[in-house]
Amino acid sequence: MSLSRLAVLVSTALIGFGLPMPAYAAPSAGRADSPLAVSWLQRAAAAPNQVSYHGTQIITAWGPQGASSAMLDIVHAASQGSEISVVGSSSAPGAKAFVQRVTTTGAAIDGGPLALLQATYQLIYKCCTDTIGRAAVLVEAVRDDQTLAARFWIDKATGLLLQRQLFSVDGKTMVRATVFTELEIEDSEFISHLPPMTPSGVESLGLGTADSLRSQGWVCAPELPASLSLYGVHKDTSNGSLQFSYSDGLFNVSLFEQRGALDPDAVAGFTSTDHPGVYLRYGMPSYVVWSSGGIVYTLIGDLPPDMLGQVVHAFPHDVPVKLSAVQRMGAGLAKIATWLTPMGALSPKLG
Repeated sequence: MSLSRLAVLVSTALIGFGLPMPAYAAPSAGRADSPLAVSWLQRAAAAPNQVSYHGTQIITAWGPQGASSAMLDIVHAASQGSEISVVGSSSAPGAKAFVQRVTTTGAAIDGGPLALLQATYQLIYKCCTDTIGRAAVLVEAVRDDQTLAARFWIDKATGLLLQRQLFSVDGKTMVRATVFTELEIEDSEFISHLPPMTPSGVESLGLGTADSLRSQGWVCAPELPASLSLYGVHKDTSNGSLQFSYSDGLFNVSLFEQRGALDPDAVAGFTSTDHPGVYLRYGMPSYVVWSSGGIVYTLIGDLPPDMLGQVVHAFPHDVPVKLSAVQRMGAGLAKIATWLTPMGALSPKLG
């Protein structure tokens, strides 16, 4: 596993960290959240800034490719952030990355903005349980049709999120799970030698720039299918490409847009789809790459296949044309994920 591949894996679980959260619409009429459920989720969002720990976490995603899993060793210092290492990777032994401590007021649960979670789903408190030998509470998120969307196990003693399960639209098929298998709470923790953080050259533009960007020809959609809302806009100052971050509070996706035409060499190993010129690779995370109207699009995230298809179909698609060698030089957006927030240097072999 290359260091850049690992970064994309970890960042899909942490895509919302460190970003200010805008206001969102209130939950629909007739759908009331349990106050206890909201209270526990708020505590889980705040816990990483208050509790230091050392633990082993397994992330698993299920899709057409089968199951993709990774085991992570996490050393978390509440005052600094998390040192994350891949366990059991012979191709990149000791590969590490660092996620800086959250300094904004925007609450997030395992990478999903809490405000969007509340706006999109009904939150239900399911009382007491246990996991990995620790007393916990269980909170569920359900859709408007009452199908199960997610389960959260929150540690009673510390508020840390111990386990999260995400389900497809049928409410039965699990598509992603994040679980601590070992967890040791530390009185204090300090990481003396920090591994690589986010590369330089990434600028936060803010949601207020969205209208201006649209007038310049960028898609910059305020919303995507599957209840995904725009909550972050970033620019790579080295090549002018833009990153638009979307979430429904559970699932997260980043859409990269860059001027140019798609280089076929950039999608080696991808699978062709029903749309000519659209290339797909399922995994952890999943990638979809295509070009249209002089813009190359790269969609990266943890969406299940049904949601991923809805999102891709909502965008413009041109019939691809053959490129000259010169034209190919402006097209390598499939390689841009090296700066996916918040640490873009860690994922091509996990997928």
